[in-house]
Amino acid sequence: MATDFNPILATLHRMHRQFADLMEQVNGGLRRIRGMEARIEELKGIHETAVRTVLDFRISLDQKQAQLEANEASIIKRKKQLDEAKNEREFKGIKEQIAAAEAANAVLSDEILEGLDYLDTLKQNAELAKRNLESTETLLNEIREKTQETREWAETEIRRIKGDFRKKEAELDGEHRMLYEKLFKIKKFDSLTSVENKCCSGCHTILPLDVIASIISCQKAVSCPMCSRLLYVKEGHHVKD
Repeated sequence: MATDFNPILATLHRMHRQFADLMEQVNGGLRRIRGMEARIEELKGIHETAVRTVLDFRISLDQKQAQLEANEASIIKRKKQLDEAKNEREFKGIKEQIAAAEAANAVLSDEILEGLDYLDTLKQNAELAKRNLESTETLLNEIREKTQETREWAETEIRRIKGDFRKKEAELDGEHRMLYEKLFKIKKFDSLTSVENKCCSGCHTILPLDVIASIISCQKAVSCPMCSRLLYVKEGHHVKD
């Protein structure tokens, strides 16, 4: 009578899922860390751009303020020149220059006032970008700590079940062992699957009854013709016509 390898394969499949789950918990944390690191680089760029925008706009306002003060000094100078005008024509020309300078200053003054309001908005944007960056950096540190804790726990769990896993693998022999080892090298923890309702539970391919009978009897090792996983039947499995 052939050895019933189905319970062994079922146990190995359960252990495979345990290993895969433990590794996914660690790898999931690492993927999240990489995603957060990329996000932080993006936020750094946003913050740097916001700060640079504030500085550039501040410089433009300072230039306008300097121009305003220069114009005011010019107006004062030209008003003094009114008293020195030699004739009506020269007096009128100076008056026109003063009026033009005052009109230009009025526009500059309005632009400066509006600019100061806009500068406040730019500063708020820069501060918001800074807070977003800092909060994301804090979150990243928390994720790193959590991932390290998960990694240490997962490594402990893997060491705990690895001995039992190797012992269970050693219970396979013959064709079943050869096919298992071949598929495990290729598919790792996705190399096993069960038969459910006449189908491969891995890819849902319908299996012929004679193939299922071979799996149940363990006369030979059988892999799914579609997904190549090594097939087994669970305890209490019955084939219904």
